[in-house]
Amino acid sequence: MNKVAILAFVRPFYQRTLGFWSAILLIGGVLMDEKQHVLLSRFLIKNPVAFCFIPVLLFFYSLIHLRIQQELLRGNNYLVFHHLGLYAEKELRLFWSRIILANFSPILTYFLFLSYFIWEKKAFDLGITLWMSTLILLGFTYGKIRQTLHRPLKEAFVTRPAVRWAFPRSTWILLSLRQHRPILVLLTKACGLLLLNGFFYSFQSGSYDWRWLQFGILCLAYVQLPLIFEKTEKEITEQSWILALPLSWKNKLGYQMGSLILLIIPELFFLGWKGILSTYPENLVLAILLVAFISALQLLVYRKKESSSFPNLALTMFFGLFLAIIFSLPWWAFVFGVSFLFFQQSKRAFGF
Repeated sequence: MNKVAILAFVRPFYQRTLGFWSAILLIGGVLMDEKQHVLLSRFLIKNPVAFCFIPVLLFFYSLIHLRIQQELLRGNNYLVFHHLGLYAEKELRLFWSRIILANFSPILTYFLFLSYFIWEKKAFDLGITLWMSTLILLGFTYGKIRQTLHRPLKEAFVTRPAVRWAFPRSTWILLSLRQHRPILVLLTKACGLLLLNGFFYSFQSGSYDWRWLQFGILCLAYVQLPLIFEKTEKEITEQSWILALPLSWKNKLGYQMGSLILLIIPELFFLGWKGILSTYPENLVLAILLVAFISALQLLVYRKKESSSFPNLALTMFFGLFLAIIFSLPWWAFVFGVSFLFFQQSKRAFGF
């Protein structure tokens, strides 16, 4: 897809609906496992009345998507895109079909998952209803956008908020990721929750001991590397002026721990939820290990990000921690070692 189309119409849509997708990941990835997704799909197919809510919800989703796209097109920054109305019908349809499919891709993926059970139950009438309503709403969305492009712009008045909230510095990374990298956040959290859920599912089979979950936490920490890279880049570029402030090591340490914990809030919630359901106090230890592992990766990125040996060092640390888990090194040894290194990092002058 054209990079301009992604930056102009796909990314802003996920930015504005990031709360909705976070709730979907929380419910579908944390509160529900694979069996519950299968049971829900079969329940929808066996109950046509409940199944009818899917096209209704899709209708509201398409209305919200259409409203966001129209608001973007009516903004002063998007005046340049109104030359799209002069495109040939084929080019205009190709351009906007890619954008619409990208914004509807999570919904369409779930419909494909649901279609498997429709095929399994031979409920072809429900499948035809589902996909026909989907095609109609996609066509309706494209038609309204095309109509918007062919109409003159209306005047828009911007009302500035009366109150501007001040957020703690540790939350800036979340605001930056929401503004600039919402798709990266959603993909990282989806992969992390899926991976973590898989480790817990295999652990409940009884074929593995507690070290298997520790290894899962280690893999989960490495999945967060893209977010750690983004966090470090933001600190080096947009927050570099803060390094000149006379901050104490306590403030630096509080910022680091606060921002890192915010990056893994869904995973920590998952561990707490699983701990409540299974009454395993070890889940608290897993949460502490996750914070320790991600802190170790943050230290490595700080010190060796620009080095050509960074990939080798990251792999070495991964296999070193893996061997320590295999040989049952006490969990507090990880936490103590990382805490000492993190304390030393926070005491550095003109550095985080």
